[in-house]
Amino acid sequence: MKNWLMIFAVSFLLLGEAVAQTPGVKSSEVVNMAGTDYYLHTVAPGETVYSLSKLYGIAEERFYEDNPAVRTNGLKAGEKVRILCTDVPAVELPRRKMQRTFVTHTVQPGETTYSIAKRYSLALNTLIQDNPGLDPSHLRAGQELLIRKSEMDKTSPQQILAQMDDFASTLTGVSGEYVYHLVEMGETLYSIGRRYGVAVAEIEAHNDVKEGLKAGVLLRIPAADGPAAPPAGAAAEVVAGQKPGAENLAGGGESLGTDTLCAPRADRPYAGSMELALLLPLSGSQAMRAGFMEFYQGALIAAGELREAGHTVTLNLFDTERSPAKVEEIVAGEAFRRSDAIIGPVYENELPAVAEYSRRTGVPVVSPLAEVEGEYGATLFSMSPLAAERYGKLRPLFEGGKNVVFITSDVNDADFEREVRTVVGNTPYQRVTYRKGTPSQQIDALLAGTGTDNVFVVLAGDETGVDLILAALSSVQNSRLARSRRTGPITVIGHSKWMRYRNLDRSLFFKLNVSFVTSYHADRGDEAVRDFDKRYIAAFGRVPSLYSYRGYDAVKMFGQAVAAGRTSPVLLGEVVVPLQTPYRFRNGAGGNTGNTEWALVTYGSDYTIRVR
Repeated sequence: MKNWLMIFAVSFLLLGEAVAQTPGVKSSEVVNMAGTDYYLHTVAPGETVYSLSKLYGIAEERFYEDNPAVRTNGLKAGEKVRILCTDVPAVELPRRKMQRTFVTHTVQPGETTYSIAKRYSLALNTLIQDNPGLDPSHLRAGQELLIRKSEMDKTSPQQILAQMDDFASTLTGVSGEYVYHLVEMGETLYSIGRRYGVAVAEIEAHNDVKEGLKAGVLLRIPAADGPAAPPAGAAAEVVAGQKPGAENLAGGGESLGTDTLCAPRADRPYAGSMELALLLPLSGSQAMRAGFMEFYQGALIAAGELREAGHTVTLNLFDTERSPAKVEEIVAGEAFRRSDAIIGPVYENELPAVAEYSRRTGVPVVSPLAEVEGEYGATLFSMSPLAAERYGKLRPLFEGGKNVVFITSDVNDADFEREVRTVVGNTPYQRVTYRKGTPSQQIDALLAGTGTDNVFVVLAGDETGVDLILAALSSVQNSRLARSRRTGPITVIGHSKWMRYRNLDRSLFFKLNVSFVTSYHADRGDEAVRDFDKRYIAAFGRVPSLYSYRGYDAVKMFGQAVAAGRTSPVLLGEVVVPLQTPYRFRNGAGGNTGNTEWALVTYGSDYTIRVR
C-alpha cells in the first residue's frame, strides 16, 4: 500500500508503516513527553507485561500506570506502548568518528523538527534515534542535534510529513494526557481548539506558540472526549455527521447512520433518489478520526445541495476500522448492497473486496484520497491526480519563443528541476545561480525586452532561497520601470510547497505572475469556495479543512453523475469542477479510471487567482 497524504497544500494525512520490534530487544525510539523520557516499544508476539518490565527494568505497576488501556484490554502484538526511560544512552563515539558520522545542527529560533528533517532530507526516526530524549513537539533554540551524514538526502518532504503524522498518531495512542496534532497550512489556534473542543488558552499553556503556528509543528492538545459538537440548533443531518457512540455501531455491514430518507436500489434506473455509501476509518486516533469526520461533514453539505436540486439522497456511513476483514463484512451487508455509488475506502489494502463487488455489479467505487497502484478495473475511480500527469499543464507556458530562465540557489529542488526539464524539452533556456550577495545586474541581463515573454523557473529548495530570488526579481522589475527600460511580461513558475512557507511576501506572487501545479486548491476568495465555507461554518461552527472540500467534491461530483443516469459516474474526458479544483477521468493502462487533471494556479497582476 502506498503512503498517501491530505493535502492538499496541505495535504492529506500520510501514514507510515510501523517498524517491527524484535522480541526481547529494547526499542531505540525515545521521546520526551511532558518532560519525561519514554521508550516507544512496538509489542512483538509473545511479549508480556512481565517480560517487558524485566527487559526495561521497571515495575509492572509503573507499566500499567503509563499504559492504562493495557490493564483493561490486555497487551496486543503490534501496538505501541510507552515505557519509562531509566537508562537513556548517550551517543558515545571517538571524536574523529563522531565528526565523520555526524554533523551538528544548532536549533535556531522558530525552527521545528519537521523543518530540520526537511532541510537535511533526513528520516524522522533517524533523527529521533540519534538524539535520545528528543521531543519532536518541543525544540529549544540553541539545542544541538546530531545529523547522520549517511542518511542525509534520502527522504523526501512528503515522506517526512508522513512520518511526522504517523508519529503524532503513535504519541496520541500511548498518551493519556494529550492528543498530538500535526499543524496543517492555514490552521489557527482557534480552528484547532474548535476541532478538539479545547480553549485556545489551554493549547497555549501546553505549547510554545509565541512565534505563531507553522505547518509541520506537533502540538500537544490536552485530551478531550472528541471533536467539538455542532452549535445548538444545527440541522438533524449535522448531528448525523458526528461519530456515533459505541452503542450505535451495528454489526456486519449495517450502516453507522443513515443521513436521510429513501432507499433506492442500484439495479434500477435512476428515478429521483440515490443511495451513496461512505467507507471511512473512524476507529483510529482522535486526530485521524477528526479528519475523516470533516470529510463526512463536507459530504453532508454536498448531499444537502443535491436535495435542494430536487434529488432524494441517502448517505450511509460505514466504519472500516482500517481492517480489510471489516470491509469484507461491510460488503456482505444489505445496507451496502443498496448503493448507487461507493465512496471509499481510503486505504488501498481495503479496496479488493469493494473493487471485486464493483466489477460484478457495475456500481462505481471511488478512491477519494489514495493514489491507487493496483489494477482493479474501469469501475474504480481514483480522485487523486496521476503522478505522471503532474506538470503537463506547464508545457504551454514555455511555448512560443519565450525567454526561459532557470534560477538556482544554495539549496535546490533536484526533483522539481528534473520534471520541469522534461516539460521544457528542446526549448532553449538560460541558467543562473542567485544567492545572497549576487549582483542584481546578473538577473537584469537575462531579461528580454518588449515583445518577448520572460519565464523564470525558480528551483530554490527552501524558503530562504525562494524569498531571496522573488525579492531580486521584483527589485529588477522596479529598477527597469524607474529607468523607463521596457521589459516583456514576467511569469515565475514555482512549486506548490511555497504555499506552506509562512514568511514569503504573497504580494510578490501577484506582481510576478507566479504559477504552480498542485493536486488541490481552494481559494477562499473564490465564489464557490466562499459559498461552501459559509454553509460549513453555519452547520459545524468551524472553518472547513481540505478533508471537508474533498468530501464535498466526492459526493457532489458522483452524486450528480448518478442523477444523470450515466453508465460511468463521470463522462470520460470531461472536465468537472465541483468547487474550484478540476477533475478529468480517463481509463489508464492498468484498467483503473484515474484523474489526469492537476490544478494550475496562476496569480495575476490584476490581483486575481485563476485555477485551471
